[in-house]
Amino acid sequence: MIDSAVINAGPLVALALLDQLDLLPALFAQCWVPQTVYDEVAVAGIGKPGSKSLQSPDWQARVRMSPTPDPLLVMELDAGEADVISLARQLSPCMAIIDERRGRRIAQQVYGLNVKGTAGILVEAKRRGLISSVRPQLLELRTAGYFIADGVILAACKAAKE
Repeated sequence: MIDSAVINAGPLVALALLDQLDLLPALFAQCWVPQTVYDEVAVAGIGKPGSKSLQSPDWQARVRMSPTPDPLLVMELDAGEADVISLARQLSPCMAIIDERRGRRIAQQVYGLNVKGTAGILVEAKRRGLISSVRPQLLELRTAGYFIADGVILAACKAAKE
């Protein structure tokens, strides 16, 4: 698996809801959060999941400025996703961690990036023995109001052999 990752807001919030943000540095030697994503979660999202965790010195040290995104990214995606893709391209080989389907598709198909979402992170964490199961975590996210499609849950459980 690639040892560097750039993380978007959705997966940060999802992992914070599960109290599993520590999975990211356990899975990747380098984890980066674009400044726009940090601002979205830790500054604009004060009081919401992930905000307090990202304000720790360890996570603040992981914040990086992204290069100016391609015009395609700015037109098609929100600022956080555009910056995740731009920074992942700059740091290549690097995993882009994005949950939103359109952002994932553009990152993979247009820019050739390796992409995982929250479910993929949980599957990899189970494979490495960092968590015992995936299904309860995904269902907990859904109960907390985080949208996860049935197909994503089924695919993750199949990949995790659950």
